[in-house]
Amino acid sequence: MSTILIVTGSVRPNSVNKTVVRLVQDDLETRNAIEGNVADIAELNLPFYDAPTPPSADDYVIPHDTVKRWSELVTAADGVVFVVPEYNHSLSAVQKNAIDWLYKEWNDKLVAFVGYGWYEAKHSLAQFKEIGTVTKWKLGETTTGLQFMKDINPDGSLLDETAARGSIRATLDELVNSL
Repeated sequence: MSTILIVTGSVRPNSVNKTVVRLVQDDLETRNAIEGNVADIAELNLPFYDAPTPPSADDYVIPHDTVKRWSELVTAADGVVFVVPEYNHSLSAVQKNAIDWLYKEWNDKLVAFVGYGWYEAKHSLAQFKEIGTVTKWKLGETTTGLQFMKDINPDGSLLDETAARGSIRATLDELVNSL
């Protein structure tokens, strides 16, 4: 059985992220030999990055138990799906902080992105791809960018469920087929 870690991108209690995470989970549940686990950034409660050495350093030691748990989740996953909001043309600070705590765990990790926002999350998705050049993620060509008022409403209700699920399916197909 392969494990896909779904990483939330918002800690807001009423975030659209919950709807999009559920869509990703729904898709993964239809697949044989795939287990989808959610890493809820709010529940992880990671501190702001404050380690004395960078995670890429040979002498890096994770200084917090919450970060150790985060490292274990990423290490155990065969692939990762980031559910990506776009805040002010950028990825969310909580997701960036979570990424910054780790390094070797990301190397050669299969990663996919399911984004949403006013601009189909194109700005945050571009930043994730750039981050991947440093973290050495294995990135596919297919990403999902759901647009407010076209695919999904800002309250999380779906406007075009068929298109949203189809786009997510294509992104996850590429990830799962690469396992």
